[in-house]
Amino acid sequence: MPKNSPEFVFFLEALETFENLLHAETQAIAAKHLDTIEEIIERKDANLRALLDAKERIGINPRSVSEADALVDQVLDLQEKNVESFRRLFEKQFKLNQGKESAEKPIDRKLRKAYLTAGDGRLPELEG
Repeated sequence: MPKNSPEFVFFLEALETFENLLHAETQAIAAKHLDTIEEIIERKDANLRALLDAKERIGINPRSVSEADALVDQVLDLQEKNVESFRRLFEKQFKLNQGKESAEKPIDRKLRKAYLTAGDGRLPELEG
């Protein structure tokens, strides 16, 4: 089947959509938006079903076409990175829920150190 056939074009479009969903997932993971991550995963599942169906209809190995091969590599790389990022997010959330790690934000830590560190000699002219 030629690479400009409607079936192959649909396959590439589905693959590009999946790549876009992976980029959105990357951003949602970075922002720790769990609801958004869940929505994207549902959309990825639906898109993956369409993608696999399209792959069956083209009747050739999409890796035999350089454009599709490169895009498949990009998608697999993004998916692998997202899995690792989500794993780290999950582990951090689990540790927070188990009380093993402080949920203190960096700005909170700076403020705490600036205002609550006793006897560090800051602003001696204000001490009584």
